[in-house]
Amino acid sequence: MPSVVTANHLRSGAVVYLARDGRWVEALDCADAVETPSELKALEALAHAAVERNEVTAVYAFDVRLDDGHPNPVSVRERIRAARSPSI
Repeated sequence: MPSVVTANHLRSGAVVYLARDGRWVEALDCADAVETPSELKALEALAHAAVERNEVTAVYAFDVRLDDGHPNPVSVRERIRAARSPSI
């Protein structure tokens, strides 16, 4: 199953997602969904380097499904985080 790497921006607290070029983006659609363990390992290495540089915190990967090439979270928790709005 494809995965996306997420974290929280250290200064703002915003939910961010990792793009393959190492940039942190706020829109899930701009994140890179990777499908192989080696691709995920490479993204996680970029993410942990960003932790060391005090850019982000709480890094982890989560499963997504690809709908027309766009990542959509499988879990409710990640759907809520991606929506950027309160849950009611």
